This record gives sequence, C-alpha cells and structure tokens, in this order.
Amino acid sequence: MTDQNSNDQFPTIQPDKFYDPSEIVLVGMNISGINSPRAADVKIDTEGSNSFSRISLQLMSTPNCEIALIKAYIYEGKQYDLPKPKIMVVSGEGQELPGNYVPNSRPLKFWRMNKLARTAEVSVEEGLLETLILEANLPGRRSPNSYAANMQMAHRSGRLNS
Repeated sequence: MTDQNSNDQFPTIQPDKFYDPSEIVLVGMNISGINSPRAADVKIDTEGSNSFSRISLQLMSTPNCEIALIKAYIYEGKQYDLPKPKIMVVSGEGQELPGNYVPNSRPLKFWRMNKLARTAEVSVEEGLLETLILEANLPGRRSPNSYAANMQMAHRSGRLNS
C-alpha cells in the first residue's frame, strides 16, 4: 500500500460498453459498517475532549444503495476533485478502483450513475458554536435569499398606467 497525495491522478476507468454523455462516475469509499452494510457512523468530537459522540445514518427501504464518502468525480472524461468530501447515497454496489488506493483501510470505489439520478447528500459540520452560528450569520456571509429584496418601479411621466 502506498499513500497517494491529492495531486495524483486516478487510474483510467474504462467505459462500461460505450460512451454515455449523461454518465457521472463518482469516486470515493463506502463508509457503511461491516456488520450493517446499509448504515454508517460519523464520529463527532464533543466538548474538545478525548470522548466523542456519533451520528448514525441508516438507509431504510432503499434497495441497491450505499452510503459513500465521495472524494472526486469524472464527467465527460475529465476528473474533478471535490474541495471537501461529501457523504452521499449512491445507487448500486461500487466497483473497486484499480491500483493501490487504500486510504484508512477502506479501498476506493467508483459508481457509474446517470447525471439525472436522484440522490441525497448529508452535510455534517463540526466546530465551535461561535463559528457555526454567529460567524456564519454575519452580514455578507448569509445566503442571498435571507436579505430583504425591495424594488421600485419608475416611469417617465410618473404614472404606471395611461
């Protein structure tokens, strides 16, 4: 096993049978547990101590899906690395990526999916309350739809109807 840095390119993933312009290849690792292949645990540090809590994610009534930590994707033959890995629900069983890519004892896999396929992303952020709540809601950092939108209409003669 060799450690791969983020600048390394993944080995070539051969097309399934033919080129499909609607295909996205997601690259990541299945983070489901060994004893329960449809559930995953996310470790959360609590109070800055050595103890930690966890959030359990479990797929219910979703056949043929897995919980994966997606690191990159390949679209139209070009690889794109995600700035921050995403926890996503992916369909089908992932195929192992050829090569020596085994971070954290979990082999990297890839999933071929249609770009119009429905999925879910789970976002987990950990940090200080000051950062997650107060700083995130300072003016200039809020989402644009949280600001009041005012508009006035004007006309040359000052009237809107004639």
